[in-house]
Amino acid sequence: MTLSPQQVADYREQGFVRLVGVVDAARLAGLVAGLENVVRADGLTDSAWQGKWRNRYEGSDRFTLKTLNKLAPSSELWKQWLSSREILSSIEALSGKPMQQVEAMLLIKPPETGQAFPPHQDAAYYAQDQADYIIAVLHLHPTTTENGALRFLPGSHRNGLLEHNRKGKAHLPQYDINDLVEVPGQPGDLVCCSVYTVHGSLPNRSNAPRAIVRIGYNTA
Repeated sequence: MTLSPQQVADYREQGFVRLVGVVDAARLAGLVAGLENVVRADGLTDSAWQGKWRNRYEGSDRFTLKTLNKLAPSSELWKQWLSSREILSSIEALSGKPMQQVEAMLLIKPPETGQAFPPHQDAAYYAQDQADYIIAVLHLHPTTTENGALRFLPGSHRNGLLEHNRKGKAHLPQYDINDLVEVPGQPGDLVCCSVYTVHGSLPNRSNAPRAIVRIGYNTA
């Protein structure tokens, strides 16, 4: 996919950008089938975040999150695709530098109980000193307000790593999730952000799962 100068400018100014239809339906179907094979073989991990931040959400005592980490080592199909020009060309256009895939994780918000994510920076967890690190989120399902689409704080990547409340999972209580900009996506879309961009999402209140694959890219 060839990005426009405006898409690159938006990413660098705002700290996030939605890239529509990076993965076509046929390719996505193959990738999903590969994921299903890995899940059958390895299973999913219960990974719900804990902490008092949950108390603001109705029904937070039932929050759930399912994850599958280290996707590339588990699937030759995914290993090859994650480093293919099909996706890497877009990441390098945003960065302006040669990039390489370094991590990939499946995250599923189960129906009705899929947890919220409070505002936070991924740099609070990893790559805190790697300013070129880009997170690319591949959408496997449509995301909406009801099922917890990603939300971002424009320009927050310019502030570097902020001090997080680390009781439970690291988060930024000074920001309200409702003040972040929602970025809905469709299957095959990539939503990319800096590792320093403040982001979060609402719970999944829908009757269907909401699944994404979060992919990390760093300078080669």
